[in-house]
Amino acid sequence: MVHFEPAARVRALPANFWGEMDREILRLSAEPGPRMIDVSKGNPDLPTPEHIVAAMQREVARPMNHRYPAYRARESFRHAVARRYLDDHGVRIDPEAEVAVFHGSHEAVMAAVLSRVDPGETLVLPDPGYPMYASAAELAGGRIVPLPLVEPAYQPDFRAVADLEHAALLMLNYPNNPTGALATRGAFEEAVAFSLRTGAAFVHDFAYASLGYDGRRPLSALAVDVGHTVTVETQTLSKTYSMAGWRVGFAAGNASLIAAMRHYQAAAFSTMFGASQEAAAAALDGSQDAARELIGVYQRRRDLVVEGLRRIGWNVEAPEGTFFVWVRLPATTGEAPDAVAFADRLRTEARIAVAPGDGFGPRGAGHIRIGLVTDDRTLHEMIERLDAFTRRT
Repeated sequence: MVHFEPAARVRALPANFWGEMDREILRLSAEPGPRMIDVSKGNPDLPTPEHIVAAMQREVARPMNHRYPAYRARESFRHAVARRYLDDHGVRIDPEAEVAVFHGSHEAVMAAVLSRVDPGETLVLPDPGYPMYASAAELAGGRIVPLPLVEPAYQPDFRAVADLEHAALLMLNYPNNPTGALATRGAFEEAVAFSLRTGAAFVHDFAYASLGYDGRRPLSALAVDVGHTVTVETQTLSKTYSMAGWRVGFAAGNASLIAAMRHYQAAAFSTMFGASQEAAAAALDGSQDAARELIGVYQRRRDLVVEGLRRIGWNVEAPEGTFFVWVRLPATTGEAPDAVAFADRLRTEARIAVAPGDGFGPRGAGHIRIGLVTDDRTLHEMIERLDAFTRRT
């Protein structure tokens, strides 16, 4: 058998930080002993609302959806995106020129980067930040400049990139994964100003658009850049409607970048199943009661975990959004704690899997991320095991 070397662009991709951890979780889960509690992921555990499932079942049965769909997204989906933006954020979107649809927001972010950034050009990426931003930058052949998110509010510090004269793209993500922070209006105003000064496209990953707690509604970047002068926002139906496995997302905003992303999408991934598009329109246009109830579920779980961690002596801030709790590990020897080593021991000795913050960039070191996408009973058990583990260690 001939062994083929991968292309340079693939060799340049960063290693999957969690790949080895996932294999270890599977190995330990198969061994005798207490069940593995895996809170390292962001995979929603609650079912998709019934009216969306019913819409999909209806559309799958329609013969017209058994044929290739048009390259352009369905009018029903594009207009539903525009109506949802108006209802939720007071933002007017042109459904003809300012909307593109994708198989999830991961693909939308990749499309934004690859349709805008040429080899050697600069991307400004948040630190800590979602790892796939760096993967997209590597595939584009871009040069990454980190933008610090400063504790405790985890807002971007644009002073760190004040010397940059040109950039192709700026990426932010609020509500923020992994920290759970919400964006301030000032952060988005600075982002738009930076983009106008440097020529960068501002791409805002709005994956957790609905998940704000304590009565807060997450701010859309398009509500700040009202003319969509430099901004494109990517979204997914995964979190708002528990549709992670459906792989449906979209982007909205600056018409020139949307046109480039559509062109990339048509070449790289062709089209999206028509029934999925119609079900997405039903989700966006239908009752939002289930989506609002979901916020209450995650907020209850957040409070359970935060209060439980505080009760056992951990110093932790309650996240403002997302379904994650971001925890700085306590320093026990005067040195910054090793989150990777901590996660390894926790997984092996207490059979709890968490995400070490190192996977989100240098500023994630010394932290762990705990997912809230499991039931209350399991989260209570996780706190009990953490208590026992920390007492022993």
